[in-house]
Amino acid sequence: MIPLSKDIERVLASLRAGRLKVRVPRSSDLFRWKPRSFFHPYPELFIQTGGATDFECPADSFRLRTWEVCVMPTGVPHAETPVDLKSPFGTIVFMRARDGFLVHRASASPDGGIHASQAEHLVSSRGRSAFRYLEEMSAAVAEKHRSGFRQSLLEVFLVTALGELHRPSGGIDSQSPLVTETEKLARTLLGNPDLSVAGIASTLGCSANYLSRCFHEERGMTLGAWITRERLEMARDLLSEQRHSISEIGWMCGFSSPSYFIRVFRQQAGFTPRAWREAAVA
Repeated sequence: MIPLSKDIERVLASLRAGRLKVRVPRSSDLFRWKPRSFFHPYPELFIQTGGATDFECPADSFRLRTWEVCVMPTGVPHAETPVDLKSPFGTIVFMRARDGFLVHRASASPDGGIHASQAEHLVSSRGRSAFRYLEEMSAAVAEKHRSGFRQSLLEVFLVTALGELHRPSGGIDSQSPLVTETEKLARTLLGNPDLSVAGIASTLGCSANYLSRCFHEERGMTLGAWITRERLEMARDLLSEQRHSISEIGWMCGFSSPSYFIRVFRQQAGFTPRAWREAAVA
């Protein structure tokens, strides 16, 4: 498989040559749950590497074609439909993480869904901070300056991401490749309430029982418990920022309803999300 960095370098060259088409949907109906749609606490970057993606947003619907880019603003609900054209559907997605950022390829599944593969989780404060450049791309700017403004911000982000992808990891991973890939893939999908052991196992080409057994042997907990722990860690970070309501945070962290989020949070933390937030800022 082509290294992620090679495709990013191709996009960067197209950007510098003035040939890259960049889509930035308008910010509308922010942080509102909609069927088939997701929204996230930070912006995402999509690079279409094959086929196309049909995006449906509250204020915009469009087709992102091969070697075009979409920057999805914070909180915008969006549904994605994969489309095969002259080449099969393929995309690269950048997402901000608590301790850095996530980047992964995605391909279409037989049922018409989208599943992640070749994921990278980079622990990097520099990479995490770079998402502020994507955030600024949706800012109001005079029409005559908008294109140059967005191109400059996107270039800085891509150069930063490439630098972090090429940076040595600084250590040897003691986990098995299967567990390492499981954690990478799960982190890219924490906001999806349909995330499951069976789905991850299918993507990695093994059975759910085998994956569960290997994960438990290495990590000392079930994969389901690990996913819940990661979702709650993400929720604690968002609760401390004071930017989002309890319901919004529950949706963004992959809980199927606000009441379920509150129940699980209280079981694990001993406080409701609201009480935890009040104690954290006291």
